Amino acid sequence: MPRDVSMNIEYIQKLFLAVQNYMQHNHDLENVISFLDSEPPEFRSIAYESASMELGIDDLSKGTQLNEWSKFYFHAGEMHSFHLDIGLGWAYGKREILPDSNYEFMHPVMRWMVFDGMGYFNSLYRGRRTVKNHIVPEGIKGHDLQGFDEGIGRRLWYIAKGEVKIVTELIQPFPISRHPDLWRGVGIACGYVGGSKQADLELLSKASGECKPQLSAGIALAAISRNASNSETDDIKTACHVLCDMSFEEIKGYKNKIIDKGHPEDIYDHWIIQLESEFA
Repeated sequence: MPRDVSMNIEYIQKLFLAVQNYMQHNHDLENVISFLDSEPPEFRSIAYESASMELGIDDLSKGTQLNEWSKFYFHAGEMHSFHLDIGLGWAYGKREILPDSNYEFMHPVMRWMVFDGMGYFNSLYRGRRTVKNHIVPEGIKGHDLQGFDEGIGRRLWYIAKGEVKIVTELIQPFPISRHPDLWRGVGIACGYVGGSKQADLELLSKASGECKPQLSAGIALAAISRNASNSETDDIKTACHVLCDMSFEEIKGYKNKIIDKGHPEDIYDHWIIQLESEFA
């Protein structure tokens, strides 16, 4: 029986909590990885994201330089990098600190996704401040705010459970300058969660208006993530076709194609700009 958006969201949330519960009693890296890999491929990256958060919280609570988390990343970063970065953002969000003390080892792509995770965490646990009142934590600005808002956008898709009208109404009151990053986050969540019917994807495309390039870029990012983790689905293929007017095969090579062009200090920002220009 095909699952819809709401069913997929429920599964993802239960999986996230299951990993947290497991890690309350077992932080041995070898055992943790074995447990995570027992999850079927479709949402395995979510399991890794949850573990990333737990290890990050543990490291940060000790005031370490993310020693255990770095070992974990070394093992799983190639397949689940976006989700590991996001999970680390959950950890920073929970500790209510900014990751500037660790920027020395952070690749710019990683930094953006860490703030994405912080945006999602704040939207989930500080929803009144973040979603209703649109308050940004002190010290988050510029490219960091773009990542933060991307995470908020992902959370809005979960709140709306894939209902286009609801997610559009949630975005509308935010300052218009923040809409593009919110819509990119919606695209990431829509593409990764799956479960949307083609008619709903077409409606989402229309609803995004001038932010359609950002929505499409979000779908592309979800496709790139799924390709890295060998977890492509029929849903992501459909989303690529409807919202990007490209096949999954065409999109999955964009990470290397664009990142390899340079701009080391603002590489993710330049990558996103180039990616969005493909759908303008």
